[in-house]
Amino acid sequence: MVTTWLPLPRLQGAAELLDRPDNSDKEIRENLRDLERLNRYFGGVRAVLLHLGRMVGERSHRSLTILDIATGGADIPRAICRWARKRKLAVAIEAVDRGDQVLAAATEWSRDFPEIRLRGVQAPHLPYPDHSFDYVIASLFFHHLNEAEGILLLREMARVARRGLLVNDLLRSRLACRLTAITTRLLSGNRLTRHDGPMSVLRGFRPQELRRMATKAGLANVRLSHHLWFRIALTKEIAT
Repeated sequence: MVTTWLPLPRLQGAAELLDRPDNSDKEIRENLRDLERLNRYFGGVRAVLLHLGRMVGERSHRSLTILDIATGGADIPRAICRWARKRKLAVAIEAVDRGDQVLAAATEWSRDFPEIRLRGVQAPHLPYPDHSFDYVIASLFFHHLNEAEGILLLREMARVARRGLLVNDLLRSRLACRLTAITTRLLSGNRLTRHDGPMSVLRGFRPQELRRMATKAGLANVRLSHHLWFRIALTKEIAT
């Protein structure tokens, strides 16, 4: 009972099954579709569009360039494209990931979205010149990193962004872990989804940890916000 009230330490040194090299295409595609549904129904898409819309603000009449890091099946870029199309806003999105199987699935599913370009990139290092994109986004990726890698990625995101950056990830807590375990078992039979869902929560960062990482990365005036279904967002607007 006492441990329920103690801070939940971050799980480190454990790998998610999706990161293994021996997964079948079928398993990976099922897992990516599960992540798309979870993002759609449990706040991931909503958090990204909320903060992106706030940062764009009155600049909405302009075209936008966006870098989406660790894009997975590219469900977030596709959601951004739908959002932009409704607003008659031109957008170009560079969506990057490191896995060939993941990129193949994302390319197939994004055929109706010419605004999206897929590319193989191994973050946290970003192979782009300074100020290459208006906005840089990382969704459900930071929990894959250790603190040093997270600091480096924040620094890289700020370097290549012209107007702002957004991190959208999972908030670590015991309740979030339990509910995620239940949800993934109810919604999916995929072993990657069932294993990686709760583990992702245990590898997530707390608000004070993200703020400390931002400070070490040299980012001032970052904004942290909580969202439904144990989502946390870190945003940084860049003055131009």
